[in-house]
Amino acid sequence: MEGSMKNDVTILITAYKEEKNIKKCLDSILAQKLPKKQEILVLTPDEPTAMVARTYGKKYKNLKVVKDPGKGKPKALNLAFKKVKNKILVLTDGDVVLGKSSIPYLIRHFKTPNVAAVSGRVVFIISKNSLFYEWAKLSEKTFDKIRKLQDKKKEFWHLTGYLYAMRSGIIKQIPVNVIADDAYIGYFLKLKNYLIKYEPKAKVYVKFPSSIKDFIKQKSRTRAGFLQLRRWFAFKERRILDEISFGIRDLYKIYGIKKLYKMIIVGLIYLIAWLRAYWIFLTKKPFEKIWERVETTK
Repeated sequence: MEGSMKNDVTILITAYKEEKNIKKCLDSILAQKLPKKQEILVLTPDEPTAMVARTYGKKYKNLKVVKDPGKGKPKALNLAFKKVKNKILVLTDGDVVLGKSSIPYLIRHFKTPNVAAVSGRVVFIISKNSLFYEWAKLSEKTFDKIRKLQDKKKEFWHLTGYLYAMRSGIIKQIPVNVIADDAYIGYFLKLKNYLIKYEPKAKVYVKFPSSIKDFIKQKSRTRAGFLQLRRWFAFKERRILDEISFGIRDLYKIYGIKKLYKMIIVGLIYLIAWLRAYWIFLTKKPFEKIWERVETTK
C-alpha cells in the first residue's frame, strides 16, 4: 500500500477469555505498517487473557493492558473512550485475525475531513462440511455487495464490530445496555450527518458459528440489537420472512437442488433465531444473559 499515515492511532482490542486467541489477533496487528505514533490497548476483565497480552507488552512498549470491570462490552468501551488521546481509534476483538494492511486501508479514509468512521469487511472462516457453509459464504458476499453499493451512494452506516475505525471524541459514551454497539455507533453518526465509509480491502477473518445452538445464540442477539435500535431511533428493521426467503432463493440459484435440504434446515433455524430475538427483546433479558459466549466462534 502506498502513501503515509499521518494520523495518530489507538488500536483498541476488547477481549474476554481469549487467552487462546489473542496471540493470533496481536500478531496480525503488529505485522502491519502502523503510524509512528500509535498505541495498542487490550481491554479485558480476565487475568489469563491479560497475562498473554502482557508478554507482548514487554517487547512492544506501546502495548498496554487495561483492566475493565467485566460488566459488558459497552461499559468496557466507555472506559476506553475516556483513555484515548490519539486522533483515530481502531476497534476490533480478541478472537479475530486482521488481514494484511487492513489498518492502513481503514486509516487512509480520514484524509477526507467529514469522514467519521470506516468499516472493514468480514470474511468468514468455516468448514465446507458445516451445515452453515453455504449460508455463511452467501451472507459474506451479499453484505459485501450491498455495502459497496451503499458506500457509493453515501448511504452506508452499519459498522462491523469485528473491525472499524472512527475519529476519537465524537462518541464519548454509549448506553451501557446497548446490545449492538457497532450498529448503535454507526446509526448515531449517520443521524449526525457524518460520512461513514466501507473499505472492502480491510479484511477481518472471523469464525462462523458451527453448531446450531451457537448459530441461534449469535443471530438472535444480532436481531435483538436491531429491534432495540428500532425502538430508540425509529429504525426500520428487516422483515423476518423477507430475509429468510431471499436467503433460500439466492442459495438455490448458486447451489441448486442438491443443497435444497440444507437451505430449508438453515432457514428454519434462522426463523428460530428471529423468534428468540423477539423473546429477548420483549422480556428484557439482562445484558449478561444476552451476551452469552459463542464457543464455536473461538
